[in-house]
Amino acid sequence: MSLSATRQRNAVSDGVALGLLMCDQGALPYDKVRIDLSFTGAWRGWEYKARFPQVTTDLSKGLDGIWAMTRVDERKRSFNLYWQNDGGEWVIYPRGVWSEGQVDAEQAADSIDGDIPADGWRKLAAAFLERFLPIA
Repeated sequence: MSLSATRQRNAVSDGVALGLLMCDQGALPYDKVRIDLSFTGAWRGWEYKARFPQVTTDLSKGLDGIWAMTRVDERKRSFNLYWQNDGGEWVIYPRGVWSEGQVDAEQAADSIDGDIPADGWRKLAAAFLERFLPIA
């Protein structure tokens, strides 16, 4: 069964948030251009992107990477995580299902549409961070 466009978009936003938490990155400074370019570059090389053709279409039609990543906010349907812009920073928050904010990555990945293993989301986030974080 194929996923609706909305479910694809929400899954990617939730999955990227999970992957970033797995990379110990719970927040990102708001730098729109860097986020856009970093996400788009990471997406192009991600082995699972074919499961989310709507996101590929959105990006090719000009959707900014930042909006593809941070689509799921507190009001949108997502079981695990959501994004919030807190004064110049995009912060990832766990939903109430995760007691004390401790997210089980494998269990979270199992509940995200698209059947991507937790390590798949981690790889997308790691590819994003390689592009986004300044070189030390």
